[in-house]
Amino acid sequence: MVEKFIMYSKAVGNKNFLVKEEDLREKGLEKKYDIAYLPSFSLVKMLDVGKNGISSAIVEADYGIAETGSVVINSLDYQLRKATCLADKLDIVVFRSKIVESLENIEEFLRDLTKKNAYIAFITGASRTADIERVLTIGVHGPCETNIFIVEDR
Repeated sequence: MVEKFIMYSKAVGNKNFLVKEEDLREKGLEKKYDIAYLPSFSLVKMLDVGKNGISSAIVEADYGIAETGSVVINSLDYQLRKATCLADKLDIVVFRSKIVESLENIEEFLRDLTKKNAYIAFITGASRTADIERVLTIGVHGPCETNIFIVEDR
């Protein structure tokens, strides 16, 4: 399933990395990113967005969807939502065990969140938009670059 996730994620321009949890912990993430939201790593570093924006953020996904290469994030927290939408470079961490075949596999998770008026983000890759003349622009409505770190579970 991970191979399928990577194939579809790569197809939209993402770089995908298989990493061990301890290797990710050793990277000094709190220093490398303006915003870090990694609850499983006990790391939450938020920043007020100023006129210079957010150059980089790293966030943890709740799930990965193999059939589309997308990640699912409960973005109820306003700061997290800003990080996923405004960072020029967005790195996303998803645990291997949280990659499922299709959206139907997380139906209960989604139902529970919608009962709580959650804000659920589905992110497939960097923001892309085109005008009527089909001129592609990347990063207008979100990140210019998206990388996925697939973490081997403990």
